[in-house]
Amino acid sequence: MISVFLVDDEIVVREGIRNSIPWEDTEYSLVGEAPDGEMALSIMKDLKPDILITDIRMPFMDGLSLAKIIRKTQPWVKIVILSGHDEFKYAREAISIGVEEYLLKPVSSADMLATLDKVSRQIAEERLSKRKIEALSRQVRTSEEILRERWLCDLVAGLVATDEAIERGRDVGIDLIAHGYIVALAEISSEPGKFSGVATARTVIADQVAGRSDVITFARDMETVAILVKSNGLESLEECVYTIAQGIKFEIERSTGCAVSVGIGSPVDRIGEIPRSFADADLALRHLSQSGRRNILGIGDLRPGGEIDITKLEGDPIIDRLRYASSGDIDGIIEEYLGLLGDKPGQGNFIWYYLIGDIIVAASKLVEELGGDIHDVMPEFLQHERITEIVTSRESFGTEVRSLLSAVVSFRESRMPSRYRVMIEKAKQYIEIHFADQDISLHSVASHVNVSPNHFSAVFSQEAGESFIEYLTRTRIDHAKHLLSTTGMKNSDIAYESGFGDPHYFSFIFKKNTGLTPREFRSGK
Repeated sequence: MISVFLVDDEIVVREGIRNSIPWEDTEYSLVGEAPDGEMALSIMKDLKPDILITDIRMPFMDGLSLAKIIRKTQPWVKIVILSGHDEFKYAREAISIGVEEYLLKPVSSADMLATLDKVSRQIAEERLSKRKIEALSRQVRTSEEILRERWLCDLVAGLVATDEAIERGRDVGIDLIAHGYIVALAEISSEPGKFSGVATARTVIADQVAGRSDVITFARDMETVAILVKSNGLESLEECVYTIAQGIKFEIERSTGCAVSVGIGSPVDRIGEIPRSFADADLALRHLSQSGRRNILGIGDLRPGGEIDITKLEGDPIIDRLRYASSGDIDGIIEEYLGLLGDKPGQGNFIWYYLIGDIIVAASKLVEELGGDIHDVMPEFLQHERITEIVTSRESFGTEVRSLLSAVVSFRESRMPSRYRVMIEKAKQYIEIHFADQDISLHSVASHVNVSPNHFSAVFSQEAGESFIEYLTRTRIDHAKHLLSTTGMKNSDIAYESGFGDPHYFSFIFKKNTGLTPREFRSGK
């Protein structure tokens, strides 16, 4: 299925293209539309269509400006320009941008389908050519490439001196000289026996960093890819590597079904310190593995101030589980403990006492680490009578341990807020106030919280569990639902009050998100 996105400020044109083509009977899917280029950018970032059909002259951002940006940010997208007769002077500039087709209005459904067929053949040819090239590349993997990866593994392991690293790097086409370095490790997990997904995922990583002289990737093992990023300064390194990690995670999970965990090391300013960044990345990745999470974790996120006690990590697994467990992980921990117990209270009673004692001691240590007092957090669990009650049955054990662990996790979260929680809350507050402003964008919100748009996009998606545009759209839709349910306002007025500049576009987005048109929602259908 070839996905198509439509941009035109004229509602009549959009409706004509949308309604005159029997999309369900073709190999094409109209996945979205927008009334101007600026609004299209944020939506297309999430939808990633194959073909863009755009008018040339539109308010806010015209079609040529949109085409230039899409050509840089989503180069695979094929662009079809729509133009009036008096705008043909723009054809030369459109050709210089590299658009695939240039159609004069009005466009019949037959002409549009013929153009889509022509463009889709180009897409098919390019995909076939890409597959052939990839297959050929795999076949001609040389001993030189193998030596390159072995050398890089030696480099991050600290087995290569600085002068030797620079010289051997030049021999294999890698310039190591820079002002700063940081290492990330991406671990790819697939279903048992499905190794093809891992191989495809590694190809995705290669595609994501292709052409970048500041990024070096190599396989640490079958399922883990090391990513070495170098920069002219330490300040931008973390932001750069988080952006790369977010892009890799999104693309792999979207296109392969594999899960991805990324551990990010500390930034260093010398070649000889690259092994330290690698070791930190490995430690962050092991934390993710032990907690069972598939996420992106920097070494600085592990503890406030970046302090890590490795002895506690390796010597007391329950402390580590509690240090990074969420409230949703508690039931899984309890089930693991219950699996060690007998079915009856009288069987192996000493094991029950041992396990509850182990949990209480671990919880006490963690609370103390965080500057708290166990007598304040869970005083009832320090009483002998309470412990005796806990081990009377499997049910009481599960109930009481759940209460204990919940108290510890709540205390930990109050003392160890997410590194970005304040920033995300500030962004959400800004969105709650300004969502009706049609000019609100990823860039304006990122500017409000004082980070770059790329960094903000990556952090917001990870911390909020949804993309910026999804959150903004949901906020607007929720406001529209409230107005539809509580007022007699016209749908067009509700659209403007909710931040949608076009009532037809509002209806399209509303139905896409709720399954109902605004009128159906209001009538309770």
